[in-house]
Parts: sequence; C-alpha cells; structure tokens
Amino acid sequence: MLLIREAAIHAAMHGVDIIGGLEALLARPGEDQLELPARLTVNDRAGGFLRMMPAICYGIGYCGVKTMNLHSQQGVRYMIQLIRNEDGETVALMDANWITAYRTAAAAALAVKHLKPADVETLTVIGSGVQARALIDAALQVVTPARVLISSPTAANRERVAEAVGRQYPTIAVTPAEDAAAAIGAADVVLSGFRAKSFPVVFARDLKPGALICGISSVRPQHREVDVSVWETSRVIADDLEHVLESGDGMVADAAGAAGRDRVVELWQVLRDPSLGRRSPQETVLYKSVGTAEQDIALASIVYERVVAAGLGEDLGSFPERRPIQSERDKQAIAVANAA
Repeated sequence: MLLIREAAIHAAMHGVDIIGGLEALLARPGEDQLELPARLTVNDRAGGFLRMMPAICYGIGYCGVKTMNLHSQQGVRYMIQLIRNEDGETVALMDANWITAYRTAAAAALAVKHLKPADVETLTVIGSGVQARALIDAALQVVTPARVLISSPTAANRERVAEAVGRQYPTIAVTPAEDAAAAIGAADVVLSGFRAKSFPVVFARDLKPGALICGISSVRPQHREVDVSVWETSRVIADDLEHVLESGDGMVADAAGAAGRDRVVELWQVLRDPSLGRRSPQETVLYKSVGTAEQDIALASIVYERVVAAGLGEDLGSFPERRPIQSERDKQAIAVANAA
C-alpha cells in the first residue's frame, strides 16, 4: 500500500489531461456500473462534521471511500482509501485535498465542454477561493472566452484573483467585477464556486438567453446558490441527482417540482449521448454538482497509477491485515452471488 501525500500528487499529475481522463471514466455504460450510496454526514457539537463518501466503480476497476472532517477552528482535511476491485487490496491512502478541488472542477469543465453555447465571449466566475480558481483553470482548457469577469464581495480578493488569472492567461481580458448581477448577466458561461450561504445568488432574471450555469457551491441542506427560478426555466443536468437532492438548492427545487427525473438528466448520460444535453441555442442550461465519490475514485485511480509509474509515494507494505474467508457456508454464498 502506498501513502500518497499532496506533494507527490502535484509531481505525478503535472501536465496530465485530467479532464480527458475523467471523461473516459465517468461516461459509464449504465447504472449497473456503479454502487453509489448516500453520503453519511455526522455533525459535531462544535460546528464541524465528519463525512464519509463510499463508491464501488466496476467500470473503473476500483472502489473506496473518501472521508472529510471539518474542524470548526482548524479547517478541513480530506483522505481517500483506494481499493482494487479484483483482489480487495487497499492500494493507497492518499491526501484528497487536491483531488477534491480538481475532480469537481474537471467535471464542471466536462459540463462546459458539452453544454456551453456555441459562442462564449464572456465567462463569469463567482468566488475567489481555491475552488473558484480550480474552476477557472479547468474551464479554460475547454473554452477560450475573450474576457473573464471575477465576482467576489471582497474587493481585494477579486482583484487579487483577476491579476493572477490575467498573468496566467495574457490573451484573455480578466477583470474584477463589483456588480455580481451585472457580471452574471453579461456571461455566456457562469461558474459558481464560492462559500455558499443561506440565500441564492444566481437568478433567472439576470441570465443571458442561452447561458450555461455551473453551480457547485450548494452542497449541504442549509446552503443555497442557484435560485429555483433557474431550475424552473432551464435544462438541468446533475452530476448525480440523488446527491443533488440533498443540497439546499436541490431540496427547494424538488419541493417546487423542478427536480424530478422527468426533468433532470445526469452528466454521465450526456457524455454517452450529447443529444440529452443542450437542445437549442436559446435554452438556458444549469449544471448542478455536489461532487460524488464516483468522481473521487475516478480521479484517485488516475493519480494512483501516475504515482506508481513515477515511482513516487511511500510504500507501507500490505495494510490492513487480511482475514481469509474460512466458513464453507460463506464461500458457498459468495459463489452463488457471483454466479447470479
């Protein structure tokens, strides 16, 4: 088993086509290729929480679980246990901070690639943190707008990010935007990646016809990001509908009758059949993501194989200890299940 720290991940993944790699892994052939139960979140009395996100990905060849713990004073930590399906071996314990940011951003970039309007002149980013920056970098791999607007309530933050992005992408006009509604209204693509609060910031009344909105900020039940008016007037694509319905946005949209399976398509279906995505140039499209363990395991598998190829990571030997199946009754039950 390898212990994979974030520094090894950065070294192994430099220059790797993350978006293309994830597209191949996430375009699963059917629902039977994945076991994706609801995430378990346990709140603590101090305002933090412990979250566990398991998945068995048959087509990818790995399963595992991501854990994240938020300490109300210290911050958040992420870790993935990656297990090989064929033999049940834990092949890696890895820091999942980078994976969490970039799996979400890369999946959003896939949405931009497949759902964007024909002409993307302006891209607006809501947020100025790590996730917003990851969204920018991923989206600009699949689309080249003439300008990027950075919207954030704190002037110093939006100016700092605009300056950094402008240096990295000198052919694009990057501007801080004080008026969030005007920046959203000017955009052909809106990337929403900020610390969501209890009220939405993206409304249908502000959107340009044909715009694509990628909302990744509303994850927990108390958080809001994209108003229900956008759900009601848009083509809606979810990374995983059941998980999206656990978010504040999903709950409100579901109560309004705007989030049923008769209205919402999942991203893996669009990757298989693009006709399930945008249906007209004037149609507003919402991609709603909460991040899934499938995305975590998919990117973790890419990271693991790159780390192995580069000779990185710390080999801790076989861990944890394996307990063999000894009961004949259990062996017979497993044989019957495998034959079914």
